[in-house]
Amino acid sequence: MTVYSNTPESWSVAERFLFRVAGCFFLTMCIPLSWNYYRHLFSLDWSDLNYRDITNLGRFSPNLLHIQTESGQWGFASYSDWGIILLGSLIVAALWSLVDGRQSHHKLYYWLRVIVRYRIAIGMIEFGFVKVFLIQMPFPPIATLHTNFGDFTAQKLYWLSVGIVPGYQVFLGLVEVTAGFLLFFRKTAFLGAFLTLCASANIVYINHAYDGGVHVYSAYFVLLALFLLWRDIPRIGKLLVYEQDTTPLNYYPNYSGIIQKTARILTKSMFILVFVVLLAILHWRNYNSVDRNMKLPVEPGLAEAAGYYEVTAFNWKGSFIPSSPFDSIRWQDAIFETYSTLSFKINQPIPINLSNGVPRNNGLLSDWEFSGRGGGRRFYYYEVDTIEKVLQLQDKQQPGSPIPIYLAYERPNDSTIVLRNKSANSDLRYIRLTKIFKRYPLIEKDDY
Repeated sequence: MTVYSNTPESWSVAERFLFRVAGCFFLTMCIPLSWNYYRHLFSLDWSDLNYRDITNLGRFSPNLLHIQTESGQWGFASYSDWGIILLGSLIVAALWSLVDGRQSHHKLYYWLRVIVRYRIAIGMIEFGFVKVFLIQMPFPPIATLHTNFGDFTAQKLYWLSVGIVPGYQVFLGLVEVTAGFLLFFRKTAFLGAFLTLCASANIVYINHAYDGGVHVYSAYFVLLALFLLWRDIPRIGKLLVYEQDTTPLNYYPNYSGIIQKTARILTKSMFILVFVVLLAILHWRNYNSVDRNMKLPVEPGLAEAAGYYEVTAFNWKGSFIPSSPFDSIRWQDAIFETYSTLSFKINQPIPINLSNGVPRNNGLLSDWEFSGRGGGRRFYYYEVDTIEKVLQLQDKQQPGSPIPIYLAYERPNDSTIVLRNKSANSDLRYIRLTKIFKRYPLIEKDDY
């Protein structure tokens, strides 16, 4: 290892102490501390990988207290982990200063920056690919287009506003992937850190403004990016603002030995191969798979049934109940999606799910459709028996419900679906649905 001649040979006492604090702090932030992480790593079947296997390797951050405060999603107390780690770093740095008499830490500082660079890189790349392949914020389904604006949480509204513009979501993802890729290389690390700062700071603001749930994780990348940038920003300001000559004072290792060169190339290549090439291939394979992991179900629904339906007849315990927005039993409307979800609106309170939705390959378990919304709409997953003409329904908001509902269906014409309960003991007997042909500007776009 060598130090370039323009690198200062010694640091002040304050500089040495600050580095020791930063070293302890950022190592703790960048190295997985959970045993579950390593258990997942060593249990991977590399011959049969899913994109989420690699994604979970790049998605980690310190999570000691599991605090959710104030709104239930974000509160400033949820940053308490950082305070605990900083306090511990101060203590360790003080002890370190008592036993270490070195006048500088050029080598350690270089390797700390390498660890931070690679941590940001794998995190930003996996964060970006879920946008590039339109997983994070799906295009709104029909039921969403029939939900009152005021029934959405603030966070859901923002995510929908991105989901309706797939091209913009892909662009955001490409920015994040590019930022991560640039950080693998020392010469482009500044650009990668700057892109990370811009992209992640926007996410931090959005999650605080819209009461989102990934504010700490996005702020985590802002903090790491600032650590990489703080040394270069004054130099750039001096050069561009004050138009003065500036000389970078950097330490770089000299990879003169064959073992060092080989180890460096293999390590960098391994990270790029796994978190760029392999992850992109797994995402592409998932995107084109029949049973792909997505936030919306992928199982096909009842053929040519997708649309919005008026409930024109509703029989409960042998009596037909007239239409009323105040009735707590009668369905107000029904919606068949293009996939296997049937939803209906009813005048009953339903707890709001505040999650962001998790990609699933089982439509029964997908929760994106009903998360972040109120309004009394119930969502059911169904399987179709086209021979017996029966729909087997199961409540998506209570997926552990052991009793499915069996509804025989008839289709007298293209715009009518009649449902009859197969159970003789059920209170719900008969429903007639009449399709209302509606046009959706978001879907039809220029043809509207």
